[in-house]
This record gives sequence, structure tokens and C-alpha cells, in this order.
Amino acid sequence: MSMIIPIIAAIAGLGCLGFLMYSLMSAPKNDFRNLMSTRTNGPGSAAIARDKLENDPTGLEFEKIKTDLRKNSKKSAEPTLQEKMFRAGIFSEQQKKDYRRLQVLLPVVTTVVGIIAGKALGGLNMMVLIGLLGSVVGFYFPFKVLDKRIKARNEDILFYLPLVIEQISIGVSSSLDIGPCLSRVVQMADERDSHNPVTELLRYAQYHMKSGVGMEEALGEIGKLSGSIDLKHSFMALAQVAKFGGEISRQLQELADAVGSQREIKIEEKIKKLELEATAPVALVFFGYIVILLVGFGLQIITKI
Repeated sequence: MSMIIPIIAAIAGLGCLGFLMYSLMSAPKNDFRNLMSTRTNGPGSAAIARDKLENDPTGLEFEKIKTDLRKNSKKSAEPTLQEKMFRAGIFSEQQKKDYRRLQVLLPVVTTVVGIIAGKALGGLNMMVLIGLLGSVVGFYFPFKVLDKRIKARNEDILFYLPLVIEQISIGVSSSLDIGPCLSRVVQMADERDSHNPVTELLRYAQYHMKSGVGMEEALGEIGKLSGSIDLKHSFMALAQVAKFGGEISRQLQELADAVGSQREIKIEEKIKKLELEATAPVALVFFGYIVILLVGFGLQIITKI
């Protein structure tokens, strides 16, 4: 019996480690350039598909293409781990290694702790049950932490986005183009070491532009990768203003007003949610006061009787 416990612990720990390493190694490795590149099926794919449709009178090829498009849209709806790390602000290789290390070590630690706790609480069945529960918690916790970081970063983006748009608007009103304005905003953040999520994404858009990509495509790709709808629309609007020109100052001012009003709507929505969430605690406190009042009346009646 004394040898069974270490064997079970070793098997559970190695199983969790092997499963996690397999999932990490089998996942597609996308670097920053691959994440921002357009995914196509190769040169001439549109012409090949057109020829297939023309030479297929039965319509089966068209149905196959529609089915493939549905499958691809469903697959692309779920972001990959690399995209989630980008949305959470995990950019450097050291930060990625730390997160992967957390993914590897935490399930092993929680499994071993669960087995030890099961041994202290009961027999073999309890050890296996709590060990499996610990492994599930260890697998789930890193993804939960990543989702929380993404949510907090989206809130920070919504807070800083109107301020950055105002800075760009002020720079354009000083007879600067949008490209130099973006560079100046990033440069000031570098000098003061006061980067926020929006200026960080602008800096990565500049890296993308320095690699030979146009401003419109760079801002569009960074906006999509950020996971924030407001930032994506704002970057697309900046790209359109830079491309087509016009009354740039007025357009940027309208964009800043729109982003500010959107932020106010989100704040009001949060306030409404807080009011709904506070209903249950207020009702509980009110019920406690009613109980105390009724108990007081009851005691008075009993003492008089």
C-alpha cells in the first residue's frame, strides 16, 4: 500500500505534464509577422476556384465551397493562444515563456497537492478524485488568468483611446500629417516611459509599417489583433482619413467625440449593472432589518402577555 501512493502521484503528474506538452507542441506556432499576415490559399486560388465553378454544372463544387467557408469562419472565430497573449499584452519572449511555464508547472503542482490532500482526508478513492480535481483546476487557471488580463486590458484601451485620439487631433491641427503624429505620440510615450495599451499598439503598428506594409493595412491588422472593437474601428477610421484626406482636423475631432461618447455609454452600462448587482445585498440587509423589527415587536408582545 505504501508503494501505490507514490506510483499514482507519479502517473498523474506525468500524465498531466505529457498532455500539456503535447497540446503546446501540437499547437500552430504563429509569430508576430504571421499573425498580421493575410491568410490566403496561395497565388491564383481565386482563378482556380472560378474555373472549377464554371466546369461544374451540377453545383456540387459551389456547395463544397460554401461548406468550407462556414468551417473556416467557425475556426477563425476562436482566437489562438498567440492571439490571446497578444490581446493580454504579453509581447516579449520572456513573458511568453513565463506564461508557458505557468501552464506546465501549475497542473503538476495542483495534482500533487490534490493527491496529498486526498491522502490526508481518506483512502485511495479520495486521492484519485481530489488529484483529478486538482489537475483540472491547474489546466483551467492559466486560461482564466489570461481571460481576466484581456478583459482588464480592453477596459484600459477604452479609457486611453479618447486621449490618444485627442493627441493625434491636436498634432494634425498643428499642420502635421497623421503618420508623423502617430510617430510623435509614440516617441513622447517612449521619452516619458508612460506607455499605455493604445500607444503600445501604435508602436507595433509602426514596426509593421517599417517592415514595408502600408499604414492602412498595418492599423487594420493591429486593430483586429487587439480584440477591442472600439480600437479596431478607430484605427480603421485613422487609416481611411490618412488615405483619402479631406478635412482631417474635423474628421479626427468627430472621431474623438464618437470614441468619448462610446466610453460614456460603456460607463453608464457598468453603473446600471452595478445597480442590478447591488439589488440582492440591499434586499438581504432590508430583510435583516425587518427580522430585527419583528423580533423586537414579538418580544414586547410576549413580555406583556
